[in-house]
Amino acid sequence: MSPHPSSILPVLPAPRRQAHGLLVNFTARYRKQASTRRDQLEEYFVLPREDFDTCNPISWWVGRRSQFPDLFFFARDLLAIPGSAVGVERIFSGGRDTISLRRASLRPDTIRTLMLVKQHLHMTRRAIDELVGNES
Repeated sequence: MSPHPSSILPVLPAPRRQAHGLLVNFTARYRKQASTRRDQLEEYFVLPREDFDTCNPISWWVGRRSQFPDLFFFARDLLAIPGSAVGVERIFSGGRDTISLRRASLRPDTIRTLMLVKQHLHMTRRAIDELVGNES
């Protein structure tokens, strides 16, 4: 039994012009975003410098959020990074107690394990003191 002629649809090639138009629109959008960001950066660099001692960087960026929307989000993320990681510095400086002249021949993985165990014990002791109500 042969299919009814009206149920067979001809296969037409996809129009190339439409695909090309989509690509042009896609790349144009990203070119526009890149040029907008570049314009914001160029505008930022021509601004007069603020006094380092009196300027609050977070307030400065919040006040110019509408002028530099892309740079604002970048600055916000950058300024959220702490200036120093006190916990890491404490652990690192505690390494001198772990690595003494007598222990200078320890392998790096052994030193790492000792420092991690020492930090874990310190944190556990602090948590127990908080639960019991003692302050160290």
